[in-house]
Amino acid sequence: MIESLSEKEVCKSVELNYTGEAKVKYKNGDKFIGTFENGEKKKGKYYYSNKSVYEGFFSNEKKSGVGKLIKSEHEFYYGNFENGRKKGIGFQKYRNGDFYYGEWKNNKKYGKGIYYFSSTKEYYFGEWCKGNFISGEWLISNELKYIGKYFRNKPQFKGYFLFPNELKMNVFYKQMLTISNINENNEEQIELQWNRID
Repeated sequence: MIESLSEKEVCKSVELNYTGEAKVKYKNGDKFIGTFENGEKKKGKYYYSNKSVYEGFFSNEKKSGVGKLIKSEHEFYYGNFENGRKKGIGFQKYRNGDFYYGEWKNNKKYGKGIYYFSSTKEYYFGEWCKGNFISGEWLISNELKYIGKYFRNKPQFKGYFLFPNELKMNVFYKQMLTISNINENNEEQIELQWNRID
């Protein structure tokens, strides 16, 4: 059993050029139980001091390959990692009951994916970029959906509603962004107004 070592000591110590099963307790309060190869983590469970838990594979001491990151009982991610970040296909369950399944890049929704809103039982399905929905379908109900472009996850510019029997209604949305104030972290607060122009 290896205990009370810093991450740097585990990675670089010649004496810990270890291959096999081990339990490690780090000085920052994190813990790891799993398999080492030549002193580096390869597969197992990593317990963070903030109560999050990662179970899966590692490469170069970072999350890599298929794994599951649990932040709480109701919030977790299961899917692919690369260089410690979400990348590839993955499923994210959020604390409020929403979920996203699709492509990721650099820890953000990126590519094709579907997002479910638990409070309204609606879906977004289409293209995502840097965590934002930019193009695709807004499935409002079994009989109604909106298809078009989006900005900050809301309809923007030309699009149309599709009703039963393929009845279509063209619409144009314009979002008005205004700077309302500066918060305590000196970040601009953006107020989003969403209006349809007939």
